[in-house]
Amino acid sequence: MPHVIYKCPRTAMKVQAWVAEEITPPTATTFELIRCPACTQVHFVNRVDGKLLGDKS
Repeated sequence: MPHVIYKCPRTAMKVQAWVAEEITPPTATTFELIRCPACTQVHFVNRVDGKLLGDKS
């Protein structure tokens, strides 16, 4: 199981999440719906670089 590290937009904490493995190789636009343990909300996180959907930075 691969993991991804992202920054929660609500708490500004760095969070590590485990994602299910894909059969096909991930691309730069592959997002995973992840329930955040820091704020208990859901975020769309890029599987490759850990950026959130809509993040401009």
